Amino acid sequence: RNYTPEEEEDSEDDNYVSDSSDDEDKRPPEQFDLSSSTTIMLPPRNYTLVHEDGRLHKRDNFTPMSFGMQRIHNNAAPEPVWVQTQNARWMQGTTEVVVIAHTVPRDQMRAALLDVQLAPRQVHVASRATGQVFLHGELEERIDPRTSTWLTDGTHVTMTLVKANLQIYDAGKKGTAADTHWHRLLTTDQYVERGMVDADYSELPAEHRHKAKMSELERKEKKRQEELANECALCGKDVRFFCDCRSGDKDYEKPLPEGWKDPRLGFCDPIFDGVNYDAGKSAQLQPKPAPQPRPYAGGR
Repeated sequence: RNYTPEEEEDSEDDNYVSDSSDDEDKRPPEQFDLSSSTTIMLPPRNYTLVHEDGRLHKRDNFTPMSFGMQRIHNNAAPEPVWVQTQNARWMQGTTEVVVIAHTVPRDQMRAALLDVQLAPRQVHVASRATGQVFLHGELEERIDPRTSTWLTDGTHVTMTLVKANLQIYDAGKKGTAADTHWHRLLTTDQYVERGMVDADYSELPAEHRHKAKMSELERKEKKRQEELANECALCGKDVRFFCDCRSGDKDYEKPLPEGWKDPRLGFCDPIFDGVNYDAGKSAQLQPKPAPQPRPYAGGR
């Protein structure tokens, strides 16, 4: 068949459309362009924040705090927030972790039908008759199985795990001595985003709470003294950040914030205070002469 010029253009257009549709089928899915956005993309979560009865909690849609910060409660317990995973629903305090095995069938929620085992680093919930495992795994931290308990009321299987809290007595964990907060229940679980669940330190020993309080007061007092020392007498602002009263004075050197470590400002790291380093001399790079034999000292 002979095509007219108009029919040839139409056929070429039809072929072009069909080719583009094939390319679209093979084209990978489009990605979000975040080059000019400030949105933080978080990894997909396999847990949800819920209430004790499983209803979705308002904090499940909570944006984590910046720089991995977390709200800490030293005086009173925070609002209870439960973390629900595939096999368990759990909540923690300072000294205990309460776990609900929500996958146990209703007809199996009798103490005689369940095999519950609690070990220092392991929890196990299974059926005695069939051997079906409802919850099993290695715990994130150690517990005291002698004081930990479990019960069932016919609707829930609840375990109360008493934390060993050995880290508060471990002098090697400097800076996290009082960190009794678990970031996940089992070692196979995904870490809960830091800041989504508040840390409860209200039941720590009195000496630890007193030490934390004194450290916080010392930090605030140090900050206040620094602000007073760097307060501008003209505008009252901090000369390190906001004051521009002397920007036109060439003889004035604006102090830098802490962290620049400019030796001209008299910065001294307390770790290396009083330590004098010897840069050495070029003679130390020369090869040393071969050792001479020792003189004869007598004897055999």
